Amino acid sequence: MTPARIAILIAFAGVLVAVAAAARPAPAGPEERVERIVAELRCPVCQGLSVADSPSVSAREMRDLVVQRVAEGRTDEAIREEFRRSYGDWVFLAPPTQGAGTLMWLLPIALVAAGAGLAWGRARSRAEAAEHDPAPADVQALRARVAREEAADL
Repeated sequence: MTPARIAILIAFAGVLVAVAAAARPAPAGPEERVERIVAELRCPVCQGLSVADSPSVSAREMRDLVVQRVAEGRTDEAIREEFRRSYGDWVFLAPPTQGAGTLMWLLPIALVAAGAGLAWGRARSRAEAAEHDPAPADVQALRARVAREEAADL
């Protein structure tokens, strides 16, 4: 290997290391953690809004509780679990993907896949049916019919 190629490989490796280091996420601060958690929680009053977006008193109390739990040093998962115990899985804007929640996520996907498979199978069978040459007897019968119809037209 030439020195120029070695230098190119070293430079390329350096770029890869720099990109990997830059892509590594920085640890989230307390405010970022609070914002992320309250954005996942459903307001018990508004129901269509997250705790972060809701102006209700209940949402403010939930946000204050999250701030307090983060200040106590609890993990994000521990805080989510506390809300799950208090409100159930309903409190999360995105339902969990376990148990019956998995079925809710997978059933529509399975139905779309089954429909696509059925449509593909029917289109393929029609294409295969159209590709087959007609039987010689059918060709003879069609030619005779065309000849009769042409003779009748004259």
